[in-house]
Amino acid sequence: MMQPRGSTLAVLILVALAFRLAPYVLHAFGVPIDPADTDYPWNFSPVLPLCLFGAACFATPRAAYLAPFAIYLAGDLGIWLLTGRADWAFYGAQPVLYLSVALVVTCGFLLRRQRTWFRIAATGLGSAVIFFVVSNFGVWAFGDGGRYPHTTTGLVDCYVQAIPFFRNTLLSMALFLPLLFSRIALKTPARLAPAVPQ
Repeated sequence: MMQPRGSTLAVLILVALAFRLAPYVLHAFGVPIDPADTDYPWNFSPVLPLCLFGAACFATPRAAYLAPFAIYLAGDLGIWLLTGRADWAFYGAQPVLYLSVALVVTCGFLLRRQRTWFRIAATGLGSAVIFFVVSNFGVWAFGDGGRYPHTTTGLVDCYVQAIPFFRNTLLSMALFLPLLFSRIALKTPARLAPAVPQ
């Protein structure tokens, strides 16, 4: 089984954290960015593709779950430090977001034994749909009801308003999954040297 290169993986985790913090760094420098604004490409990030990659390649399931949770937690703390807005870093639907991330990791275990490009693409699409459905249900269920009333109409509106975020998640899967599962990010196991006749 091909394993992730340690140096490549470290860079990818730092890049994922940078993607997560980028809009808030811009906000700290005076660029008006709001998490509800769809002009910024929210959800375009390697974090969810990394969830699938980690589940497929990390030696233990624990590491597969810990890596994205560490990225999200470090990102949440970074958001708070950069903006001073605790409501942007910690909010009612956050446990559902973390559950969504855990479900994406769980989807990645489907790639542990067999990794064809079709299987990777199908898992990427399926996990993106699961993340979209579960995380936005959390936004609707645990919001204050002001933006999305706790009615069927409010739930439908929440999903409709989240379509641009879903598009960015799909673009992330399409870009980052081929990179992560390429030979650039993976190393082949060492081969045994051929026996030398004595």
